[in-house]
Formats: sequence, structure tokens, C-alpha cells
Amino acid sequence: MRILLLCVALSACASPRWVNPQSPGADLEADTAACDRDAERVARLNQLGGGMSPGCMDGPACIIATENKRIQVEAEAASVHKRCMAARGWRAQG
Repeated sequence: MRILLLCVALSACASPRWVNPQSPGADLEADTAACDRDAERVARLNQLGGGMSPGCMDGPACIIATENKRIQVEAEAASVHKRCMAARGWRAQG
């Protein structure tokens, strides 16, 4: 469920206007969808690889560590999305 919310956040939060100077006829929707899938894949892999520390209970330190991990996963997914779009010739404007 969080992955779905992440994808929605990636596409909705202050969405830049994308332009493709290399290929003006490129399909923005198709490229965005492909890059969303790449970002989601990275987010899932990062979540699987970085669970809570052994012995971590529900204390404040664990809550902070979990939140920090969530922020890190979201930032990496957003970075993957941006790099994917750039690799397809897209540039953010605005």
C-alpha cells in the first residue's frame, strides 16, 4: 500500500512540466509510466533490503529509524524516476 502511495506522490507532488527537446513527439504518458514502474521496483527492493534492526522494538529510536528509512526510500525512488526520465530525453521545466 505504501508503494502505491509513493507512486502517487511521485506523480502528484509538485509535478514538473516535462519537455523532450530531443524528441518532441515522444509519449510523455508512456515514459512516465515506465519510469514510475522503475521507481516502484527500486522502492520495493530498498524496503526488502532494509528492515528494522535486530532487537528493535516499538521504542522511539525504532520509530525514528523506520521513518528515516521511509524517507530514504522515497528520495531514492524519486531520484530513479528523474534519472529514468532524463535517460529518455525528458527535462523538467518549472
